Amino acid sequence: MPATSPGTRNARKPRCEDCFFHQNMLCALEDKRPCPTFRPAHPDGLRPPRQLSFVFRQGRRADAFSFEAPGA
Repeated sequence: MPATSPGTRNARKPRCEDCFFHQNMLCALEDKRPCPTFRPAHPDGLRPPRQLSFVFRQGRRADAFSFEAPGA
């Protein structure tokens, strides 16, 4: 039996029938496979896709842009 990671064991492939746009009759495509605009249908409506959060690094240097003098 091949080893599977926990995330892939229960992961389902997205289907056109599971798309928000298909369920609300907003899809204009005739192709019945997930497209790049696929958004999962949720009971509370359309949600934007999750994005990475931006975190600033701690301990910034005060002389971040110090350069050597020309001709030194």
